[in-house]
Amino acid sequence: MNSDASADLSNEEMEVMLLPPEPIVPEELKFVEANPEAPENEPDRKDQYSFRAQQAADENPNEALLDAPSVDGEEDSQKIVQGAMEQVPPVTPGVYAPAVQPGEGEGTDGGKAGAEAAAMVPPAEPLPAPAFIQQKPVTEDGPGSSLETPGVGEEVVENPVPDAPINVYKPQPQTVEQQAQQEGDGSGGANVKPMPRARPTLSPDLIHGPLMRSEGSASRRGALAIDATFSEFGEYEQQFYAALQAGWYQEIEFFQPIDTSTRVVVRFRITADGVIHDVEILHTTASEIASLICQTALTKRSPFRPWTKEMVKVFGQERVLEVSFHYR
Repeated sequence: MNSDASADLSNEEMEVMLLPPEPIVPEELKFVEANPEAPENEPDRKDQYSFRAQQAADENPNEALLDAPSVDGEEDSQKIVQGAMEQVPPVTPGVYAPAVQPGEGEGTDGGKAGAEAAAMVPPAEPLPAPAFIQQKPVTEDGPGSSLETPGVGEEVVENPVPDAPINVYKPQPQTVEQQAQQEGDGSGGANVKPMPRARPTLSPDLIHGPLMRSEGSASRRGALAIDATFSEFGEYEQQFYAALQAGWYQEIEFFQPIDTSTRVVVRFRITADGVIHDVEILHTTASEIASLICQTALTKRSPFRPWTKEMVKVFGQERVLEVSFHYR
């Protein structure tokens, strides 16, 4: 009996059905800051997004393998590469005008330039005095009664019109360089200089903050990178954090708080129209003014630009985010 039962079991067929993975809900998606220097490559991991797609890699992989690169940072952060502030070059004082006037053409950079201002004419030089004015000085003998015989005139001049203007001055010819320098401000005003380039204040790709602390290493060798998929919201979020950091630095420069080694964690809700709601401090070790600066920096960024259709499709009409501000 036992042999017959085992024979029957061995003849049975087993069917294995592989189910697709459960879809990731928006609450499980996490923003990480990708390395702009690493090559783009779509990772297997889909729960992390950024402004570009890349796979986790290490310059020197070790035996302790993880899904994150080895970074000697300070805390559980989303950053693997540090951003750098750029020195702002001083701008020479003067009057500047844009190359084009906004709103006069298609696109966001404006259209045709404004009308040129009236050309500035340099002071004219006087004409040489006419021959009849250049009289000889009176001699020591004084004037006499005899007249000198007039000679032949230098040129034949028609009788002038009594009311005609006398051409006393002539305009000075302009050089090519002077004509090129005389550019108006677009509205007939004074001469202006070309608009200088935008003043760089922060790297457009990375923000400044504490790095990730990772005990392991990625299995792939290459430039330091983290698993991240490209998302329009990742690009949006990166731009928002860069604008937020620039605004926070401006508030610090104005209020000059004396806090050091403190941290403020703020939670807020941003809706699809870019408006920020419910700014709330979750944790702070900073002073009252330093904490208020963080809230103000967030509220002044509202409204940010609206979401795209793809962002609304993935995240819905709103998203709750948390930001940590570190005073060094």
